[in-house]
Amino acid sequence: MKKRVGTLFLLIFIFLFVFPIASAASAEQTNKISYYDKETGKTLVEDDFIIPLPKESIQITNGKAKATLGLNNKELNKEINNKIQTASLNGEEYDLQFSELIPWGVERVGAPYVWDKTTGKEIKVAILDTGIDANHSDLKVSGGVSFIGGNFSKDPVGHGTMVAGVLASKANGFGIIGVAPDVKIYSVQVMDADGGNLSSILNGINWSIKNNMDVISMSFGSDTNSQIFELALAEAYNAGIVLVAAAGNEGEIIYPAKYTSVIAAGNIDENDLVPFGASGPNLELAAPGTNVLTIFPNNTYVISSGTSFSAPHTAGVIALLLQKNNSLTPPQIRDKLHKDALDLGVSGKDNVYGYGLLQVNLNEKNNISEARILGIENRLKSLESWKLNVTASITSILNSISSLTTKANNHENRIKALENNSRIFNGSVPNYFKYLSSSDRKNIACGYAKDSHMGSFIDLGWNCTISYRQTSRGETASCRCKSIN
Repeated sequence: MKKRVGTLFLLIFIFLFVFPIASAASAEQTNKISYYDKETGKTLVEDDFIIPLPKESIQITNGKAKATLGLNNKELNKEINNKIQTASLNGEEYDLQFSELIPWGVERVGAPYVWDKTTGKEIKVAILDTGIDANHSDLKVSGGVSFIGGNFSKDPVGHGTMVAGVLASKANGFGIIGVAPDVKIYSVQVMDADGGNLSSILNGINWSIKNNMDVISMSFGSDTNSQIFELALAEAYNAGIVLVAAAGNEGEIIYPAKYTSVIAAGNIDENDLVPFGASGPNLELAAPGTNVLTIFPNNTYVISSGTSFSAPHTAGVIALLLQKNNSLTPPQIRDKLHKDALDLGVSGKDNVYGYGLLQVNLNEKNNISEARILGIENRLKSLESWKLNVTASITSILNSISSLTTKANNHENRIKALENNSRIFNGSVPNYFKYLSSSDRKNIACGYAKDSHMGSFIDLGWNCTISYRQTSRGETASCRCKSIN
């Protein structure tokens, strides 16, 4: 009897505890994502996984808050003296009902200086995030979708709203102004407070392609690489969508920013320093991400930090460029951003700043007239450098000309010195020696030829020949040098 009871309890234990665990494991194994690769004709299958929501890196104090008061205020980076409320999420909330501010980052990328020409109007940007508070008075949401069973026009977390504020806060006389205040933003809700499944993010990318978005902004990332994720983004890129993602707040660049189709946006502070942020060869641009003043749900404002805000600064600049010239392709946009960036750190692209600080520049480098002007300017710079080298070299030659005309001054060493100097011009000696008179060239070349009893001296473009003949007085030499064109 006792054995039967014991057996019964064992069966109950297995049924209640072991079976559920096995079922959960089985359910987890069936949580797959698939992607059909049109190029190879194959269907890829991977495990779905969660990409975490990034955390803001720094708690901000009022003394660090910087902004510009009003559109025409020349005192940039003026301290904010507005009333502070109690913070409800990383950073300090502000009551900005009676003034309008341009956050320091918006000014730093140069956005206010082109608003008379472009504000991002009619450019469509999809913000893949936690949703956006569409009821915020300082923002206009043009549409969206939720792939987590929520409401894209609400943001229970606040992260997506903060990102949207950097990019698109309206110029309406109060609050703040975003980088592209007239851009059309679309809330693609793919995350909650715990992050988002890759499957939801893939749905968001596919929705963006179908709805003809111009830009996708992604302020999240993971260390986990996914071939399906990379292919989905490549498809969006090939469809003409510019892709921007946060590089990460520490360590190496995270995915999706690390993918080749995506612009990896790193952090910079108001002193052009990098107090935190991921680094590496995949970093493309540095954009404001420290002490960023932006909006927060329920008509409030917050200051926070993270490369989450570097991404919308970048997306905003792209929107400004696209309104000015919507024929630019994603590769052309990237190339322009690289050339327009303000180089910081070591010269050229580096692992800390990428190509440099993000800047908006409306000059069309592919415009024929401007291209010609740029070409002329570059040629003038080269010519100026050439002139300086020529002047220095000719000065050296002229200083020693008088000592080059006699046989007693070791002509061989003189000639070797001149040969070495000619390398400044990549061997183009006629450009170099045309500044010597024919008699000077003759004395130098013929003196060396006579010393060495040479039949001719035509090396290095000197075009000098020498002949010898016997006379009753002994051997005589005749040396001639042709003109150098």
